[in-house]
Amino acid sequence: MKLQAPVTSALPLRARNRVESSSREPEPEARPGGLRLIVALLLLAAPLVVAAWGLGNYAGQRERNNADNWLAGILSSGAAGGAYHRAVADTANAANRLAHHRRVQLHFLRGTSRTLVWKATPEGRVTHWFAAVPREAVVKTVNVVSKGRTVGQVVVFLPLDGALVQRLTQAAHVSGRQQLALATGGSLAGAAGTQRIDSGARTLGPSPSDIRAGGVGYRAVSADLGRAAGDTKLVALESSSTIDAKASSAEWRVIGLGIGLVAALLALAYAVSPSIARTRVSKEERERSERVLAHVGDGVFLVDRDGVIRLWNAAAEAITGLRSDAICDRPAEQTIPGWGAILARVPVARRPGDVDDASSAETVPLEVDGREIWLSIVGVRLADGTVYAFRDVTRERRLEELRSQFVATISHELRTPLASLHGAAMTLLEREHDLSGQTQHDLLDMIAVQSKRLANLVEEILLAGQLDSGSLRVVMEPFDPEELVWTAAAAARLRVGDDTTIDVSIPAVLPKVAGDPERTRQVLTNLVDNAIKYSPTGGRIRLGLEVDDGHARFTVRDEGLGIPLGEQKRIFEKFYRLDPDHRRGVGGSGLGLYICRELVRSMNGRIWVDSDPGEGATFTFELPIAERVAATA
Repeated sequence: MKLQAPVTSALPLRARNRVESSSREPEPEARPGGLRLIVALLLLAAPLVVAAWGLGNYAGQRERNNADNWLAGILSSGAAGGAYHRAVADTANAANRLAHHRRVQLHFLRGTSRTLVWKATPEGRVTHWFAAVPREAVVKTVNVVSKGRTVGQVVVFLPLDGALVQRLTQAAHVSGRQQLALATGGSLAGAAGTQRIDSGARTLGPSPSDIRAGGVGYRAVSADLGRAAGDTKLVALESSSTIDAKASSAEWRVIGLGIGLVAALLALAYAVSPSIARTRVSKEERERSERVLAHVGDGVFLVDRDGVIRLWNAAAEAITGLRSDAICDRPAEQTIPGWGAILARVPVARRPGDVDDASSAETVPLEVDGREIWLSIVGVRLADGTVYAFRDVTRERRLEELRSQFVATISHELRTPLASLHGAAMTLLEREHDLSGQTQHDLLDMIAVQSKRLANLVEEILLAGQLDSGSLRVVMEPFDPEELVWTAAAAARLRVGDDTTIDVSIPAVLPKVAGDPERTRQVLTNLVDNAIKYSPTGGRIRLGLEVDDGHARFTVRDEGLGIPLGEQKRIFEKFYRLDPDHRRGVGGSGLGLYICRELVRSMNGRIWVDSDPGEGATFTFELPIAERVAATA
């Protein structure tokens, strides 16, 4: 009989589609909605724009710092200061030279004038000067002495004007937007002329500062020229507007580049957003399918076109005991026992739902490590192989076998009493007046015995049904176990011949036992009947009762056929019989020990068997003690 295996329907639709075609991409997700996409892009762009703005400000500040460094570098090189000091030295030399000149001395000796003034150029040349000496100049005075007395003075001055500044600019190789100037007396003398310093004169020093001269703002760095220069300072400066323009240009260049990159990234993100969405959906689908396959109760595995196993889920591993890491990426023929025979029997559909009918799932045996399991399996063909889904039906098949055995057993058990009843009834009916009174009595006794046998069989079947459904009512109350054992022994003695002896072993003092006395009597009677049944040659049957560790232990020991070790756990299963083919002449429905086990369990007890084949068996069950009784002396 084939068993259905609705394994394909156990998988969710998306998981089945994923298994059906691993090469097919999931359906792409629609492009994100406008508002949602705008918010996402703004959230992405905001920190990037802030970063670009910060980098732009940094670039602008760096440009300003570079301008300050250039100005300080002009003065720190010493070229302009050296040129200034050389010009001053040339002026002093010119004054000394003129003071010792013969014509100059004769001029003073004649008494024409007491002072002669010359104007020196930055190149060291001198010319007569007949006007007042300007305030913005370096003045060198030399006294002319004749015969121990001063006859006159030679004055040579170096104007602090544009010519000197131009000379210093050339010496320092200053070009471009930077320029040099001389600051003295609140004025700023440069190559283009002299300007009044409007503000910032007091801040002039070695550190960069802002000044304003002639209505124009400058960034300036100054250096002292020594004591000979007085308060005159050499100034390196650059127009503030020029520096700001360069800084602003650098700042916006970086900001523009950053914003351009941000725009490019946003455009790229917008362009690839559908692909990202599809990738995310594909990943979620794959993860969901993997979770489904990992937790689905049916075994699922994929065999490619070359017969190699590519997928083996957790349920397949649990059902078969074949580990995934030992079976994946290996040929199915080598890893699955009997795969060739299984492959020939398993139906394969072109897609889920194409199988002709629900009964097309095939039930096949699989032997793994010495144990036989039955699988209900079906396959679905894919583009790159075949996916198989199966479920374990070993229990159902064993149950089906037990049911078949039960039907055969019940049929046999019913056939004998029914034949006896029918024969006795027909004899009485047809030959009632020809039979003696004793014969009629024997036939009626046969009818009663066989009727009782049928009634007991029906009662066992009904009781098993009540135990399965949980509708059987069990009363828990204290009862006297001694009386129950003696009663069961007395009833058994009436059913045995002279070749069988029934003995009882009971302690002198016994406590009350908690349980259902009627159900306990039924268990004990059933065990005694089994002992009689499986002792066909007679012998001694001993009923015992012991008290140990809070439990009363009932035992029934026989000297009969015994039970094989491998069968001792199975004899308590429903419908199971040691002699299913009646080779030993031992009948029974296969429900007696199952009923005993369930009744004992319902009274919070347990039952077991100890046996060696050919040496009899000892059945033991224990129930809890209701009260303790002290032993008397």
